[in-house]
Amino acid sequence: MKQRITIRIAGKEFELDVDAASEEKIRAAVKRINQRIFEKSSGYPMVPRDEILSMILLEEEVRLVEFETLRDKEKEKLLQQLHTLDERLGEYLIGR
Repeated sequence: MKQRITIRIAGKEFELDVDAASEEKIRAAVKRINQRIFEKSSGYPMVPRDEILSMILLEEEVRLVEFETLRDKEKEKLLQQLHTLDERLGEYLIGR
């Protein structure tokens, strides 16, 4: 069931309709985002907030691309291992 929550990111409020199961994750993500904004703003006090948000977004997208690349490599490795096991099992069953 959806419920309406209000979150605040960079001082701006947003109302969202979310599943109850997602609320905790969303609030944790909002907390992390606001912490990142605070850290970046402290390090770059003269940089406008929209540029700070753009820098954070870029960093997160780079992390996502790195994660997806790693995931794809691991997936390919697992598929190769499954293929090898399938071949060995086939050879074993034929040899019986």
